[in-house]
Amino acid sequence: MHATRNQNAAMGYLIDEHADHLRSAGCSQATVHSRIRLLRCLHDYLDDGLAFASTAQLEAFLSDLVRRGRKRNTIVNYWTHMKGFFHWGDLAGYLDGDPTLTMKRPKTPKFSPKPLAPAQLEIALTRAPNPWHAVFALAYYEGLRAGEIAQCRREDITEENVYVPHGKGGEAAAVPTHPYIWALLSAWAPGPLFPNATPQRISHGAIRQFRRLGLIGVHVHRLRHSFATDMLIAGADLRVVQDNMRHASVVSTAAYTQVTSQRKRAAVVALHQPTRTPADL
Repeated sequence: MHATRNQNAAMGYLIDEHADHLRSAGCSQATVHSRIRLLRCLHDYLDDGLAFASTAQLEAFLSDLVRRGRKRNTIVNYWTHMKGFFHWGDLAGYLDGDPTLTMKRPKTPKFSPKPLAPAQLEIALTRAPNPWHAVFALAYYEGLRAGEIAQCRREDITEENVYVPHGKGGEAAAVPTHPYIWALLSAWAPGPLFPNATPQRISHGAIRQFRRLGLIGVHVHRLRHSFATDMLIAGADLRVVQDNMRHASVVSTAAYTQVTSQRKRAAVVALHQPTRTPADL
């Protein structure tokens, strides 16, 4: 049995209702778009549609993603969207129960920071032509994400701060302007720094540019890893790094910062030493 035309129409209405609920709760447009896209995909996947989804069917959907080689982060993201929709639908009385209630959360992959090596960073910041030079500089010196770079306007940059009107989760924020960024972009004309840019164009174009520079396996988000790690190496407090990274939790920041063997050794060596040495004992 497959979803009828009437069921599809009803689900379309219910998905729209859920989208309105997310917007009224203050969710970003990106979150709403991702949730709705997943729900429509899931509705098409299920024989009887979203309204009659069973726990076994939802688990089979996630298992199918695993078999198709989707990344674990993607699977966790899909699970979160499913959980949010069915929980809302059950509480609001639109659905007869929540099939995700007994589902286990998929394991989140361990995040390992991958800052660029100093030699790689030097190549990225000195050999890339514009506009990619400016893209890489904003990612490293200001820690901007691909989506934030795509939306960046000249008016957002002052000598004191780089403003991020629509950061992750739709939150506005500001990062202190690095002198290099001000010297690089202060003379640029008002308006979008990268007209017609999208997060995908920034991400995919950056990978191609890195390859041309001989930097295989490097993507633009790794410059954000370097932004966090290098601040910490320079002596910045983790809370300061958190604010500059614009993370809600310091746990997220810690995942981005690589603890080098030199810093680990320095921390141990710096421990208190008694006045009597082992030779005096």
